[in-house]
Amino acid sequence: MRPALILLWAMALPAAAGADQPEAVRVSEQELWAAIDLQRPGLARLKAAVEAEQWEAAADAWAAYFAARTRPTCHFARDSWPEYIGGQFPAVGEAILREARRVAGGQIAHGAVRLPVEGPVPGGRIQWLHNPTRDTNYVSLVGSQWFLNPLGRAYLLSGDERFAETFAWIFESWFDHQEAICRDQGGLGFNPIYRAYYPGIHARILADNYYALAASASLRPLIHVKLMRQLLASARFLERQERAFRRGNQQVAAVLGLGIIGLVFPEFKDSPKWVERAERIMAEHLQKDFFPDGGHRELCTQYHKTCLRDITYVALISERNGRRSPLLVGENGRALERAYDWLARLVMPTGQTPPLHSAVFATDYAVYGLVSAVHFHRRDHAWLASRFWQRGRPPNQKAPLAFAVYLLSSPLDRSALRIARPPQYLSTHLEASGLAVMRTGWEPDDRYLVFQYGWANTGHAYPVALSFLVQMNGELIATHAGSPRSYRHPAYRYCHSTMSHQTISIDGRSYPDRKGVAPGGQLECYADLPGLWYVSASHHGYKPSVGVVHRRQIIVVKEGPLLVLDRIEGGQGHTAQWNFHTPLDTTIGPRRSVTLRGKSIYYLAPAHPDELSDVKSHRHWAAVLPGDCQPDDCGAEVNALVLEKQITAQGARFAVALFEGQGTIREEPPGVFRLVQRNEQYVVLAGSGQTVHLGCPVAAEGRLAVIEFAGGKPTHAWIVNGRRLTVNGRDLLSTDQPLTRHFHLQ
Repeated sequence: MRPALILLWAMALPAAAGADQPEAVRVSEQELWAAIDLQRPGLARLKAAVEAEQWEAAADAWAAYFAARTRPTCHFARDSWPEYIGGQFPAVGEAILREARRVAGGQIAHGAVRLPVEGPVPGGRIQWLHNPTRDTNYVSLVGSQWFLNPLGRAYLLSGDERFAETFAWIFESWFDHQEAICRDQGGLGFNPIYRAYYPGIHARILADNYYALAASASLRPLIHVKLMRQLLASARFLERQERAFRRGNQQVAAVLGLGIIGLVFPEFKDSPKWVERAERIMAEHLQKDFFPDGGHRELCTQYHKTCLRDITYVALISERNGRRSPLLVGENGRALERAYDWLARLVMPTGQTPPLHSAVFATDYAVYGLVSAVHFHRRDHAWLASRFWQRGRPPNQKAPLAFAVYLLSSPLDRSALRIARPPQYLSTHLEASGLAVMRTGWEPDDRYLVFQYGWANTGHAYPVALSFLVQMNGELIATHAGSPRSYRHPAYRYCHSTMSHQTISIDGRSYPDRKGVAPGGQLECYADLPGLWYVSASHHGYKPSVGVVHRRQIIVVKEGPLLVLDRIEGGQGHTAQWNFHTPLDTTIGPRRSVTLRGKSIYYLAPAHPDELSDVKSHRHWAAVLPGDCQPDDCGAEVNALVLEKQITAQGARFAVALFEGQGTIREEPPGVFRLVQRNEQYVVLAGSGQTVHLGCPVAAEGRLAVIEFAGGKPTHAWIVNGRRLTVNGRDLLSTDQPLTRHFHLQ
């Protein structure tokens, strides 16, 4: 295997705390009953059977006890949840039933991996060792067990016993084959059941199904006992593994299991310390693994939401059982609210969160918006969530039905959305995360741009400093690559690269990470003015390897063109590529301009076409495009454009404008760009001091000045960090202290 592929493989694997468990973690029936507090009310019959070592009678006693037990509950109540979902989220209920029917029909699958079944369904032989391509989605089947999610809920919604029969068949078969699975490992080279966060996830899914199906006759007493043995084994594994804070989303998913087992099954003697461990570590993550602006340090919208989902599960179960969760109050509560707010500030006008790093376009923010509206009375989050729920569709993530929908329960009443009020911001700067977001409004046709200069950690962080995503007129113009479901997908290497984003690459290679951290950049300036948005930043990711520093400025006239100015310092003899990815049809025309055709027509024009050594166009895999139904492979092809330039002793420069419709750009004199779009012209002065005569005299001293002309007359002027601005003989600004201003000239 080539070194680059070895690195990718290592990066794709979840990190474990300590060595892999070589075998299944087993808990005997006797160990189970020894771990139960038999003095608890309602357990007298069980206690007598255990003391007499009558194990069959003990199983009968526990099954009867748990089927009748009403408290504590999961975060939802078995008796009222179906009516709640049917009345408030009918599309969610329909989607759960659809997914459950597939599993009940024998489709045991996650992404591209499907386990064959020999014989009848249910009851046939499941080939648990089947993983011919060594796909990491295999872990989601045998370790995390995501596919089991809908069965218990579908049983509650329909009363159909086949869902309970299917769960009992699959769970018992899996339980009985654990030792073989852990030995064979699906060819992955690590234990796919007892490793990292897997026991935390399957503990949540098993507890959810067990609670929902407890009264079903399909759960024979022996299966009740096997479920309890499995939950105890998972809790003990997690307790040994998760002792101290460790960065990354995986630990949150792991201690989720401790929290849920401890809260839902207080019959275990060790339940209090499991809950304490889960809440303590989750609180540490809220305080240490999220930036002060609320963003998770991986800067990945998907894994940000998985952390919120898992923390919210534990908090909601506590609240449901009359216990005020420490995760919802004080500093923890404020940190959690900021994390919900971070998502809200990234929502696109068309209703998705963007695919930052290993994410896809997704709509599951609507669940978190509802949680925040209920628990933190956030009117703006309620407004954003209500816009999605009014569509009557279930939220998605990397599948048509997002796992976050399983959080929905009666405390999250849609009446909370009545407090809805639109956000008081449009553009926003998430400074600690290093994300700047431009938004001209909240309607689908409004413009949206997200620009990243921040640093991100773990293998889910991509080397993509100074990249951006653009949407306008209800369609995606420039997109990020995102991630397929499997990190073994052939496209993943490309997605996890600098070249798959709107930024500069050198010699067609990514810049290296630093001990698991993807270096970002340094913000130089940010300004949000009426009619204009500006950001500039630099990054040194390529400096250690090829001596290159990349500086980028983005200037957006909110009702006009977008201009990207890039400067490459150092790296003589290397080749710089200006990368751009779009789902729109592309045509390379004269002067190396590119026409983009979607619902509207756009124009991408370089200011210095003669300096380019090449302009290339190719098709490549990218993240699933915005939408509510996503295919199993989570992907689509997009057009990739590459403007190439040799780096000289003076470095290299790129100046590219994006227009709605036709437009032209030229530099005259150096540092001054004239952009013409329809009957409007824009003069951009990107230098410390300039005096030009372009239709009328303009003199500016500052970081940036932009003048808009309509009908040959100046109509608007903007200056960023400037001391002097004169337009057509009119002094607009003269000051000793740099100021950022907008001027209406008519």
